[in-house]
Amino acid sequence: MAAYQRPALKQPVKRQREANASSFAQSLPEPAVEPETLLGYRLWQVHYLWHKHIERELRAVGLSHLQYVLLAATNFLIREGERPSQIRLSNFTKVEKMMVSKNLRLLERRGFLSRKPQPGDRRANRIQLTPAGIRLLKRTLTISAKAHADFFRTLGSDWKRFNQMLRALMESNSG
Repeated sequence: MAAYQRPALKQPVKRQREANASSFAQSLPEPAVEPETLLGYRLWQVHYLWHKHIERELRAVGLSHLQYVLLAATNFLIREGERPSQIRLSNFTKVEKMMVSKNLRLLERRGFLSRKPQPGDRRANRIQLTPAGIRLLKRTLTISAKAHADFFRTLGSDWKRFNQMLRALMESNSG
């Protein structure tokens, strides 16, 4: 039985791949603008860099950024006289309800907060910080403040204007 022989290619494989890639690239739509000029693209990139920065800093205390945000938001709402629920935390932080629930459950298992049914609505859980959660939050508030200062240092005094602009975007799109 004769050994199988591969048919000879008319042009080298590498050149054929390049030709295919080139014709594919030519069939792609031309972008209206370069991605670097789109504010949303830049905002996404800065958010991603910020997220990596704060996650790295919070790793020292064993929290994710979202877990820290939920603890800090719970603390803030309680200090404002509220009895926050999971839905209130979701609305306040603008984080999807299932993500809030999943992370609150983890924080509860770790002993940093408690969730108890609200009187009159057994489906709504009232969120309360535990003493361990308060101790952890005190440590992480310092870490977060330093991380903010380090990351946004480049803006100098423009950070206040930048913050106002972000707030305006949030308010105009919070429908």
